[in-house]
Amino acid sequence: MNKLSAMIERYVAPMANKLARQKYVQAIQSTFLTMIPFLTVGSFALILISPAMDFHEMDPGIMRTFMEGWQWFADFAYGPLNAINYATMSCLALYLAFGMGFFLSKHHGMKGYLPTVLCGISFIVVNAIAPDGSFTTDYLGGTGLFGSMITAGIAFELYRFLYDHKVGRIELQGGNVPPALTESFASLVPVVIVLAVMGLMSTAVITFAGVPFPGLIGALLEPVVSMIDNVFGVMILSLLVMVLWWFGIHDSVITGPLTPFLYHNLSVNMTAYAAGTAAIALPYVLTEPFWWTFMAIGGSGATFGLALLLLRSKSKHLKTVGKLGIIPAFFNINEPIIFGMPLMLNPTMMFPFVFAMTANGVISYLLMDIGLVARTFVYPSWNMFCPIGALLATLDIKAVLLVIGLIIMDMIIYYPFLKVYEKQKLQEEAEVAK
Repeated sequence: MNKLSAMIERYVAPMANKLARQKYVQAIQSTFLTMIPFLTVGSFALILISPAMDFHEMDPGIMRTFMEGWQWFADFAYGPLNAINYATMSCLALYLAFGMGFFLSKHHGMKGYLPTVLCGISFIVVNAIAPDGSFTTDYLGGTGLFGSMITAGIAFELYRFLYDHKVGRIELQGGNVPPALTESFASLVPVVIVLAVMGLMSTAVITFAGVPFPGLIGALLEPVVSMIDNVFGVMILSLLVMVLWWFGIHDSVITGPLTPFLYHNLSVNMTAYAAGTAAIALPYVLTEPFWWTFMAIGGSGATFGLALLLLRSKSKHLKTVGKLGIIPAFFNINEPIIFGMPLMLNPTMMFPFVFAMTANGVISYLLMDIGLVARTFVYPSWNMFCPIGALLATLDIKAVLLVIGLIIMDMIIYYPFLKVYEKQKLQEEAEVAK
C-alpha cells in the first residue's frame, strides 16, 4: 500500500493536478459554476409546465384534482416559463463561449469586454449558420457544447496572439481619448482577422462535411459519448474518481473535464422530454443530475449513509465528525467527513469509500436503462438533498424510493468497516485517557 501511495504521489498526482490547473478546464468549470442559478431556474420552469401525469387518465380524487390544477397552471403560464427555459437551458453552448472568453481573458490579465464578446460572436459565425446560409438555433444548446469549446478556444488564442504582437494595431493620439475607444481601435484589425478566420472555418466545414461545425464534432465524439453512457462507463469513471480521491486528488480532476459530456446529455434529454418523449425513454442515462443525485449521495463517496452512522458512534471523535458533517451532507458537501475522520488515505475505509458510490451508479443505471425508473431531464443543482433532487430531476416517485434504498445500502456497505475503524479509535481514545 505504501509503494502504491508513493507511485500515485510521484506519477499520477502531478499530472492530475496539472490537468486541474489547465486554463481551459478551469474556464469551462468556472463558466458552468457561474451558470448554476440560471440552469436551476430553467430546469424548474420546465417542471412547472410539464405535469408528471395526465389527469384525464386518473380516477377521481385528490391526485386527479392536483394534476388538473397543475395542468391548468402549466397552460396558463406556458408562454413565459417556456421562454425562460429556452433562454437558459437551450442556449448553453452560446453562454459557454462567452464564459470561456471572459475567464480566459481574466486568466491572462486582459482587460475589457472585447475578448468575451469576440468568443461569443465567433461561436455564432461557426456554429449557428446552416448549410443554406440561414441562421440556425440547432446548436445553441447542449448539442453545441463541444463546438463551443473549440471555437472559443481558437478565437481567443488567435486574438491574444495578434493583440500581444500588435498586429495592425491602431494607436489614437491625444490625451482626451477614452480608454475604451483606444482599446477598440487597437483591437480592430485583430478582430477582423479572427472573424475572417472563423468565417472561412465555417464555410470549409459546411463545404466538406455538409453540416455546421458542431454537427461534425458531434459525429466524431458520438463514440466517446456512447462509450461513457453505459453501465461499464459509469463503473470505470466512478472507480477512477474515488480511487484518486482516496489518494487526496480532488474529484474535480475527473468530473471537470467530464462536465461538458454530462451537460450535453442533460440538454438532449431535456429537449426530448419537452418534445413529448417519455421520461423512461430519454436518450441518455448518465447526466449531471444522475451523477450528483443518484451516485454521490451526500458527496463523493456516497457518504450520507456514513454520516448517519457516525451520529451513533461510540467514539467521541467519530461522533463529533458526524455531528459536524451531517448538515453539510444534506447538501452533498462532505469535506468535514473526508478530512475529519479522515477517509482520505485511510486503509480501513478505502473499500466502502471507493465502492459505495460505484454501487449506487451501477444499480441506478441498470434500473433506468430497463425503464423501471425515469431518466433525468432536470437539474435541481448539485447540492439539492438527493431524495428531493431525485423527484425534481425525474418527476418519478420511484426515483425517490431508489435514492432512499441506496442510502440504506450505503449504510450497510460502510457499517462493518466503520465498526473496525471505530474499534481502533476507541483504543486510541482509551490510551489518551490514561
